[in-house]
Amino acid sequence: MNNDSITSCNWPVEPATNETLPGPDYYVKAILFPIILAINTVGNFLILVVLGTDKNKTSVHVYLISVACFDLSVVWLELYTYLPLVLPDQVKDETYLRNFINFYGAQTFWQNTSMQASNWTLIVFGLERLYATIRPLQFRTAMSIRRAIYLELVVVMLAVLSNLKYPISWYYALQHSPDLALQDLAAEAQYLTPGLFGWENVQNKADIGIQIANWIAIFTIDCCLLTVLHRHLETRKTLFHAPERAPAVSRSSQSSGSALRLVIACSALYVFTMALPITCNILLIAKEPPHCSYYITTKTLDLLSGLGTMSLLVNYSAGIFLYCLTWKRSPR
Repeated sequence: MNNDSITSCNWPVEPATNETLPGPDYYVKAILFPIILAINTVGNFLILVVLGTDKNKTSVHVYLISVACFDLSVVWLELYTYLPLVLPDQVKDETYLRNFINFYGAQTFWQNTSMQASNWTLIVFGLERLYATIRPLQFRTAMSIRRAIYLELVVVMLAVLSNLKYPISWYYALQHSPDLALQDLAAEAQYLTPGLFGWENVQNKADIGIQIANWIAIFTIDCCLLTVLHRHLETRKTLFHAPERAPAVSRSSQSSGSALRLVIACSALYVFTMALPITCNILLIAKEPPHCSYYITTKTLDLLSGLGTMSLLVNYSAGIFLYCLTWKRSPR
C-alpha cells in the first residue's frame, strides 16, 4: 500500500545546492571516522584481551566484556554507510548496490540493537555498583558471575525486541517496491501497510523517548555514584585523620573502587557525548510532519547530524582511555 497521503510542512523553499560538491558534514565524517574506528578497534580488542585473560573474574568483567563487544559492533557497522560516502563510484556498481540494499535492514537492526544493549548494560552496571557501595554485604551474597550473565542476556533480548521494526519494515518494503531498489529507511514508508506504517511512527517516537530516558537514567545514576563516593571519602577522612592510621586497602577493595570510578567515568562520557545526537533527533522530529513546530535548514541539520554521529561513535570508542585511567587491576 502506498502512503501518499503523508502531509508536508510549509517551510520556506531552500536554495538549490550543488550535490556534486561535498558539504561540511562530509568532511566531518570522512576525517573523523577512520580515527574513531582505529581507536575503537584497538581499544576494545585490548580490553577483551586483558579482561578475558584475567583469572579473577567477577560480574564486572561480564559487563565490561559485553560493552566492548557491543561497541565494536556499533562502530564497525557504521563502516557500511561510511564507504559509500568516501567511495561514491562503488555505489554505482550494480552488484555492490544490490548487496548494500539487501544488507541494510540487518545492518540497521544490529547496530541499533548493539547501541541499545551497550546503553542498558551501562545502566545495569551503574545500578550494580551503586548497590555494591551502599549494601556491600548483601551485594556479595546477591551478585555472581552467573547472575550477571543472566542479566546481560535479558538486556540483549530486550534490545532485540525493541528494534525488530527495522528488519521487518525494511524487507517488507523491499519486497513490495517495484524496482526492489530502496535507498534508505525514509524511502520505505510508501510501501508499508497501514499497520507497519503506524508501527514505524510509534518506533520513531519511542527511539527518541528511549534515548532521553537512557540519558536521564545514566545522568541520575552518575550523580548518585558521585554523591556516594564523596560521602565515602569524607567518612574515611573523618575516621582516619592521619594517613598512617588508615587500614591497608585490600585487593578486592581496590577492584571495587576501580569499578566504581570506571562506571562513573563511562556514565559521564555518555551524558556528554549523547547530548548532541539526542538534540539532533529532537530537531528532526520537530521539523518534520506532523509536528512542523521548528524550522532548521537542511544544511545546518546535516552538519549537526554529522557531528552528532561522530559524537555518538566517540561514546562507543573511548572506553580504553577510561579503562586505563580508572582501572588499577590491569596486569603488568
